[in-house]
Amino acid sequence: MKIKKLLAGILAAAMTLALMTVPAFAAEGTGSIKVRNATKGYEYNAYKVFDASIAGEGEDLKVSYKTAAENAVLLDAGLFGWSTADSEGNVSVWALENASEATILEWVEANYVSFGGEAIPGAFDATNSTVTFSDLDYGYYFITSGLGTAVTIDSAIPDVEVYDKNETEPVSPEKNIVAVDGLEVDDPKEADAHVGSVVSFLVSASTTNWIDQDTIRTDWGLEDTATNMFIDPESMVVKVNGEEISNYTAAGDGKGGFILNIPMVDENGNSIYEANHGGEAGQIPIEITYDAFILDTAAGEPAKNEIPDDEVVVYTYAFQVEKVDGQKEPLPGAQFELWADGSALTFIDNRDGTYTYYASGDVTTLDMTENTTIVVKGLDNAWAYTLKEITVPSGYNKAADIEIAGEDLTKVTEDVDTSINSTALYKETVINNQGTELPVTGGMGTTLFYVIGAILMAGAGIVLVSKRRMDR
Repeated sequence: MKIKKLLAGILAAAMTLALMTVPAFAAEGTGSIKVRNATKGYEYNAYKVFDASIAGEGEDLKVSYKTAAENAVLLDAGLFGWSTADSEGNVSVWALENASEATILEWVEANYVSFGGEAIPGAFDATNSTVTFSDLDYGYYFITSGLGTAVTIDSAIPDVEVYDKNETEPVSPEKNIVAVDGLEVDDPKEADAHVGSVVSFLVSASTTNWIDQDTIRTDWGLEDTATNMFIDPESMVVKVNGEEISNYTAAGDGKGGFILNIPMVDENGNSIYEANHGGEAGQIPIEITYDAFILDTAAGEPAKNEIPDDEVVVYTYAFQVEKVDGQKEPLPGAQFELWADGSALTFIDNRDGTYTYYASGDVTTLDMTENTTIVVKGLDNAWAYTLKEITVPSGYNKAADIEIAGEDLTKVTEDVDTSINSTALYKETVINNQGTELPVTGGMGTTLFYVIGAILMAGAGIVLVSKRRMDR
């Protein structure tokens, strides 16, 4: 039947509103339209455009459409044909062969109100995210929603189910740094840390239940790439619509990152999650939180965490130690410890004159017995450090402890050289002077001189007294 082309055109085109029908198996009757995947908090209304008369069943089903004769002036002669008025004052309506889907749909959107149908509100059911229009006269209905979304039907029975396809655009994932070692950060895109720090991340996104007018979304995925850090899969928490879920998979990518997949439909292919705004109509908000450990490789270049179109960076810090004599000539033979928070730090000896901070490292001595320059890296700029000389070059005086502020250290970026030959790093020059170390005023050396002098004076007094007695 030609009118079926009208139905096909109206249902297939993608637009902000949709025309729906409720055919019946008799000339008169009532049915219902249930809109699945409806969005909570938005009003849905149905408007009847054409009356429908239906006879027969199955392959013998016959449908005819009509409207009041006075509505014929509203019909576009380039799109529709219509009959003369019958005895009841109605005209039959059909689509012309050359009428395109787009032009028919545009006409319906512009003229449905003129057909006099009053808005019929639907009843929202939050338990299954549906809107139901009950006790509708058989006919074609145009359904609007506050979302301006498209709804389709795929069958012609008295009780019809249609889908609200939530035609809002998904919100791309955004990654933020939340905390470093449990402390909140000021900048969600860049943070400072040390090797071994635990960095907490939040990925926020939203999706929709439909990819396009004809394709339901079966899953939602995220690929997270880690550089110089390792994401702890046990720390991951995934929330959809604000509720924690467990029906997801998060497989490691073998490089410290992960590939996440969240099913969006059940075993019957129906959407699982209600599109309940999430800050924007039709959106399903998704949040993923997890922790990552900063690896020792981050001592040489920044640690990065990347998702499509978004990246965060974590920096460590480094400094250089130079050992010279009083003439500013290179002086080997010393060893040091670096202290912070009351204890000596431990390191990984990289065997190239550089040392990487590592809480479980087995090295505490920064050896300069052969080198006269070393680099200490993987540090945190939030700490205060003390460099202590524990082995002094033979024939030289011990250098005083050196206090180093973390804020003075050099941030390790991609273009910062962290080798012992670097000229880009903050440098501490430690000087040893030759000669015997003189006693400090008020120290034990001076006291010893006083004691010896007192003994000599006392002895001299005794000799003097004894001599006088003998003279008598």
